Amino acid sequence: MGLDLHEFGRPQVDAAKCTGCGQCAAICPSEVLAMQQDLPVAGEGVVLGCIACGHCMAVCPTGAIQVSGRGMRVDDTVPFSPAVQKATAEQCEALWVGRRSIRKFTDEPVDRAALDRIVEMAATAPMGLPPHETGVVVFDSREKVQQFAEVACEAFRRTVKFFNPVTLAVMRPFVGKSHVALLREFVRPLCRTIVEQREQGRDVFTYDPPALMLFHYSPEADAADAVIVATYAMLAAESLGLGSCMLGTTVALSQFKDLKAKLSIPPQNKVSVALSLGHPAVEFRRGVRHRLASVVYA
Repeated sequence: MGLDLHEFGRPQVDAAKCTGCGQCAAICPSEVLAMQQDLPVAGEGVVLGCIACGHCMAVCPTGAIQVSGRGMRVDDTVPFSPAVQKATAEQCEALWVGRRSIRKFTDEPVDRAALDRIVEMAATAPMGLPPHETGVVVFDSREKVQQFAEVACEAFRRTVKFFNPVTLAVMRPFVGKSHVALLREFVRPLCRTIVEQREQGRDVFTYDPPALMLFHYSPEADAADAVIVATYAMLAAESLGLGSCMLGTTVALSQFKDLKAKLSIPPQNKVSVALSLGHPAVEFRRGVRHRLASVVYA
């Protein structure tokens, strides 16, 4: 991982396959492709040049364009199967409404094939700028999850110690009153409670699942990218009949290089959310619709 802003994508056109329809040039967000004598020709474009988004490959009706560079490979495009229709709004809503945050799991392990499928589906998530600078660490057994939980709890212990009243008072002029209040009244007590409960033999952090995914991202990436990938993974798990629970406290790991090393996370990367995964121990019979804080049509 490590986005090179100076690297450009490299589109190549097979003139023998090209029909000159111009769809690739019309869709190119960086205006790299332009039509010349009924053939698309690559130029410098605007801003960052070719970002290897793959739009041109995706719209080409004959497969005449291949893009490489910036993590893109020529075999990364996936043809739409005529036998598989896009999900309707009703089907999507049924999946989303049926999803609940699961905190009670059965003893049944999560099959490796299911975990691989979740990762594969999550990789289709959009990103701020290609290539994906989001990584995932997969813990595929309860034992491994609990080993991760112990590392995370060490981060929580350090966080509780760091965000003491003196430190918070010093921080207040720089981060603001509301942020300090959040750290004092929510983050610090939550971290302390997780550690205390673990010392008593209770896992109120990961909820003792048989599998877990931890997402992280490089300094060049948008922090939202990892959360979006995790959300795709959450919905993928739901579609496979698995329950999940998003865990946000894992961001505390970002500050500790020694703990990230134990989790095979590059030292410069930021830790995002985690996703507990497993078979739900209970069946939910109703969904819950939440209300947004506000909706304004400007």
